Amino acid sequence: MGNWKHKVSISLDDLLENESTSVEQKGRTIAERLSREVCFRSFPYLAEFRSVQNAEELDEWLTRMYDYADRHRIWIR
Repeated sequence: MGNWKHKVSISLDDLLENESTSVEQKGRTIAERLSREVCFRSFPYLAEFRSVQNAEELDEWLTRMYDYADRHRIWIR
């Protein structure tokens, strides 16, 4: 296991697996949850989550979120 500076619990798996929630709502929810975390205040793509229109866009921003987390040693749960 890595040497993590921060641990963030945003219940991402539960949200992404919920088929009754639209992709647009998932993006807005992720943005809301990340915006509460101090270690994500400098994440440059937070606003893009709020404007997600399809699953491909959501996947793109999730990839960037995980890349950011890896660079800043943030463990996302």
